[in-house]
Amino acid sequence: MSDQSAPAPLDENHEAAGRQPVVLLLGAANSIHTRRWATTLAEQGHRVVVASWVSADPIPGVDLRVADGAGRVRASRGRAVWGLLTTGWWLRRQLRQVRPDVVHVHSVGTAGLLSLVLPSGTVRVVTPWGSELRTAARSRLRRWVARRVLRGANLVVPTSASVTEEVTGRYRVPAARTATLSWGVDDALIGSRDQVRPSAVRREFGIPEQATVVLSVRSATTVYRVDEILAAFASAARERADLHLVVLSGLRPAEASALRSQQECLARIQVLAAALPGRVTVVDRTLQPAQVFALMCASEVAVSVPRWDQRSTTVLEAALAGCRLFLADLPPYRELLADGLVAELVPEPIDTGLAARLVAAGRLGDAEQRRNRAFIEQTESWSRQVATMRQWYGALVGTGEGPNVPHR
Repeated sequence: MSDQSAPAPLDENHEAAGRQPVVLLLGAANSIHTRRWATTLAEQGHRVVVASWVSADPIPGVDLRVADGAGRVRASRGRAVWGLLTTGWWLRRQLRQVRPDVVHVHSVGTAGLLSLVLPSGTVRVVTPWGSELRTAARSRLRRWVARRVLRGANLVVPTSASVTEEVTGRYRVPAARTATLSWGVDDALIGSRDQVRPSAVRREFGIPEQATVVLSVRSATTVYRVDEILAAFASAARERADLHLVVLSGLRPAEASALRSQQECLARIQVLAAALPGRVTVVDRTLQPAQVFALMCASEVAVSVPRWDQRSTTVLEAALAGCRLFLADLPPYRELLADGLVAELVPEPIDTGLAARLVAAGRLGDAEQRRNRAFIEQTESWSRQVATMRQWYGALVGTGEGPNVPHR
């Protein structure tokens, strides 16, 4: 990592020629968020390179580059340091070959740590994930990495104002180098809302036609407090025979410990399913976004109760689908309600608070559904968010300075 060469400067006629900035996304290639950004930017005319330490399927229209020996960064403790060093050297080679105009670092976890090897002068955009900042608050090493990554960025772009405030407060990133940008809802899902047939979706997944469906919209991991959701459902199910729980396994983690945790969580769900035969559906495969959205459209209730979050695309999708939303009482979720979203915040302890709401839960009223749909269509479309990010890329390429925009 002694090579200090920086990406070649832009051509003087860059803007006149109309060339879109070359973007290198540094993130896990199996992440739906990384893939979504990469695909859309490529469709908008950018040359996009994804640099990943995790193997994944090809991304159409995108140059996907995976580090040799993918997975070593998150291997056993004895190999982790060497894996990190070799992946860092590999990343430096990619920078020299690609010479990107902008490097967009997706997360301050592994991606953030790897970004510390980027040459000085590299234009960097960093999107921190809320869960990683929570972890950093409990770890001196992770906090040091997060601080270095955030303070070295030309622009830090959280998805919620509360996290932006944490970035400027705890990590002392100048406000002029931050901006809040929701990731919104894919325009294709907005367009498909009226084409989904809930009865057909229920038949596909074996969900009873007359049930009141409660969908746990996040992955089956402890981060999303699925155990509390299971406890709440088990309690409510004793009082309401029509309730039916659907749990999504979500993405298969690359890290061995996270995978083991997910498998243990799925095993506990199966125990509940056995105790309540015919009332719990476990979707034990990774679904495409359109399939998840279809399940949302076929559900009466959507639940998202993590210990921390940002402005969640999943929650916004469930709002578009017409679900009654039960959400943890978190700052980003309070922001959504203040902005106009119709949802209910669940107090702690989650298991008892959620159980009480499930006992009384029914279909969201037509007026509230229309209100949530209008909120998504008017302010949260994915195309709107991407257009804003592309403007910021252009500003950074031209000046190296952030957009200094007001927080949304």
